Amino acid sequence: MEHKKVTRYARLAALLLLLAVLAGCTANVDTTSNQNGAGDPDVPFPTFNVRGTDTQVPDEQPTPDPGGLITLPEGEQVVLPQPSTQPGWGSIITSQQPFLTPTATPWGGIEVITHSPGPASPTPTPMVLKLGATGPTVSELQRRLRDLRYYTGSVDGDFGQGTDAAVRAFQARNRLTVDGIAGTATLNRLNSSSALPAPTPTPRATATPKINPNTYLQSGSSGSEVRRMQQRLIELGYLMGTPNGQFDEMTEAAVYAFQNRNTSYSDGIAGPQTLEKLYSSSARRTSTAVGIIGTSIKRGLTNSEVVRRIQSRLKELRFYTGSVDGDFGPSTEAAVKAFQSANRLMADGRVGSNTYRVLFSSSANPAGGSTPTATPAPGSVPGFATRIPSYTNVTPHPDGDYVTLREGDSGTLVRQMQQALKDQGYYTGTVDGLFGFGTTDAVKAFQRAKGLTVDGLAGAGTLRILYQGSFPLGS
Repeated sequence: MEHKKVTRYARLAALLLLLAVLAGCTANVDTTSNQNGAGDPDVPFPTFNVRGTDTQVPDEQPTPDPGGLITLPEGEQVVLPQPSTQPGWGSIITSQQPFLTPTATPWGGIEVITHSPGPASPTPTPMVLKLGATGPTVSELQRRLRDLRYYTGSVDGDFGQGTDAAVRAFQARNRLTVDGIAGTATLNRLNSSSALPAPTPTPRATATPKINPNTYLQSGSSGSEVRRMQQRLIELGYLMGTPNGQFDEMTEAAVYAFQNRNTSYSDGIAGPQTLEKLYSSSARRTSTAVGIIGTSIKRGLTNSEVVRRIQSRLKELRFYTGSVDGDFGPSTEAAVKAFQSANRLMADGRVGSNTYRVLFSSSANPAGGSTPTATPAPGSVPGFATRIPSYTNVTPHPDGDYVTLREGDSGTLVRQMQQALKDQGYYTGTVDGLFGFGTTDAVKAFQRAKGLTVDGLAGAGTLRILYQGSFPLGS
């Protein structure tokens, strides 16, 4: 019994001693110095960076107060636990720089791992396009100006006088500084939905209302009257480019297009009646130009009817295998160069007046035309054997009407047609009265130039225009 009392007293004394020891070992945490990021200079400050996994916090760690915030200089905030004075719970170290992530330390605290921000990105130089600039960006500028009806030239990526004038007109219309320089403000407005297009001009009578009754402008004509007519066709949208005073294939095609839209006849000849209508205030405009004058047709031109015609013709001659889309791209340029080489022209990839004339002539050499597979028949295109095994003689109509002529026909009517095509520069073969492949090609070239259906059949409409134009003759 006495032994049990001693043991109980001994245990009680040991417990009191333990409590005294624990009471004397309680640490007072200096939160002031640690909040400044300094801590005790004599004690190493342990850190632990978490890489890929979450740091395991001891179970006895007290729950942080979610209400504590550390506000960084840049205005960013992160929720961190409040400092605690409990044993084993460390302080919070703050950083004066933007942090990446708060990271727990082995001793129960949290360290904010930071890195210095990198140097500021350089401010990009604003785009400025002006006279003399070249490249695809200029092409986009020209295309947009053309869509808004300020620009009528070629989309060639060359910032020339025409582009400069178009930019100035756009700036004046949209109340911008008129300097011809496409800077940030001009480009932003140009590519916005609020960009004002050029006003649609009302066709008006020109300063030349008097028409000489003996004036007949046609293929081969030249001079100031042709230049004035070209300018009017450009104003009305039938032509693009710069008037050159030469009544060439493009000008003829534009006259045809104007007549088809404004008169009851079409013969490609600008006579008194056509000119009177052309210069009148009632002349109807068009939104699609048939071609470009005063310049070569070259790479960069897009959505052009004349480019479609060139592509179609190159396709017929087997130089071009792409889409007939009106876009003068690399494949069209390569086809033009191949055609020029095969026809002994300067292979520059541009369709000037000489290349255009040869391309649409019946004497144009097709791809591979230098190696004929058989002896060509009279009137056929070099490099191709005739496709006509025999010919059928065709006689005139008893009532004097036109008889439709087609490949395989022969006789006096074919000979007369060949001679008329030859006189007008569409046929270079022998006038032999045999409607062969060369004659078909000549008929197609004539139909194409006159704005007719290109089928190679010499029907009543084709023959009437061939022999006497349209009614009234020479209008």
